Amino acid sequence: MSDTTTAVTIPYESMDPLAIGATDDESKKHRDTLTLEIPTANLIADIRPDEPPPVGDATAAAREALAAPVDGPTFAELLAGRSSVAVIIDNQFRPTPSAKLLPPVFDAIEAAGITDVRVCCANGKVFPMSEADMEQKLGRDNLARMEANGWAFRQNDPQNPDAYTFVGVSAGGTPVWLLNEVASAELKITIGQAQANHWGAGGGGKLILPGVVSDATVESNHCAFVTSPLTHYGAYAGPMRSDIDDVATMCGLDCTMNVILDTHGRVIDCIFGSHPEAHREAIRRFNAIYAYDSWVAEQGQADIVVCGVFAPTDHLFFHTGWGCMSADLVLKDGGTIIYTSPSPGVSTAIGDFPGLALMDLMKPYMPPTAENYQRVLQDIHKREIQMWAGCIWVPIYEVMTRKHLTIVTLEENLEMAADIGLEATTSLDEAFAAAMERHGPDAKVAVLPFARYQLPRNAVRMASEEPSILAYVGA
Repeated sequence: MSDTTTAVTIPYESMDPLAIGATDDESKKHRDTLTLEIPTANLIADIRPDEPPPVGDATAAAREALAAPVDGPTFAELLAGRSSVAVIIDNQFRPTPSAKLLPPVFDAIEAAGITDVRVCCANGKVFPMSEADMEQKLGRDNLARMEANGWAFRQNDPQNPDAYTFVGVSAGGTPVWLLNEVASAELKITIGQAQANHWGAGGGGKLILPGVVSDATVESNHCAFVTSPLTHYGAYAGPMRSDIDDVATMCGLDCTMNVILDTHGRVIDCIFGSHPEAHREAIRRFNAIYAYDSWVAEQGQADIVVCGVFAPTDHLFFHTGWGCMSADLVLKDGGTIIYTSPSPGVSTAIGDFPGLALMDLMKPYMPPTAENYQRVLQDIHKREIQMWAGCIWVPIYEVMTRKHLTIVTLEENLEMAADIGLEATTSLDEAFAAAMERHGPDAKVAVLPFARYQLPRNAVRMASEEPSILAYVGA
């Protein structure tokens, strides 16, 4: 670092064991950082979370959480007198360490003498787990235990109408068809990861919707609420998350267990209790660590925001790019987002997906203009866009109509980026130099090294604090 510049470190990571070309444990893990020299006078914020240490034993933490709920009965008390249980875990593209969290759940179920157990994958409209995915996600010991007990494992099958039970229509107008095995279970628990996201928050009832509901339910919810200006990072009280929790309540979700993972993918907290309060408490704890006091009121919005990516399953920009919507909250219109994301792609049972897979869905609407965004909205309304994928690329596209996005990525992604119409480079230094040229020598620069987790504290809208989403109309 010189007297006139400050060196900042940007995570540039993927730890996905399914990365294309992975051959052994070492090659599967791409942990790296990039260093950027920023003129000290221009750097207005470099936000680094103060993370607590990870728990020593995630399985022990889960066992303790089940016995000490933040709201409602213990898991053992909930199991008493029940004859069937649905245990719903998140899918292979989520870093929740289900293999470590399931043993105490299974122990409690066995202790209650329940033999009708359905373990369900909340894969929504994402393709099902392969056998390798299942082994990695659930763990060999848990799979063997399920087989020995005759416990069923079921994955969502959204295109099969016979697989679902009609539950009703939510307050937001979403018709709800729930996976039969979940609908008929006397007790329902979800196990996932709590974090802020562009829908408001992940985890909890989200494993019900979109996790284990039909195609029609997913599309109805996503088309109605994804594009609302009240659906944004931290908007727990926004229409998207409110509808998710309403649907989960309609479906009889009893309880949730949610972990908070640090920026290395390690469990730092495990929270269990009744739906939806336990998940809300998990999000409060997440926000206490990763939400930050915004500089905007005192220094104005940034001209340039530099974002990094981290942690397991960061294999596609489709997943890593969520932070574009978080950076949008502190970046002026016309500003530049520099998003570092290696995006090595992913190998699956149905084929290989390149690092910019699904982002190519925006190609017919490029360049990103206000007029073309109207075309996007029209096609959503006409159901010509499937919003299970659009729920991510459409919000990124909308940000791109107002801000300049440059992706720093692996060389193998450049050709596809050019074909889509995305600006991409392998050099952070070049991307930053171009941004400074664009915005001038007085450009205000902010760094969000963990953008997918980070959000300004004043964006947080918790349902328990503001029960009506109408409070945000015109805000």
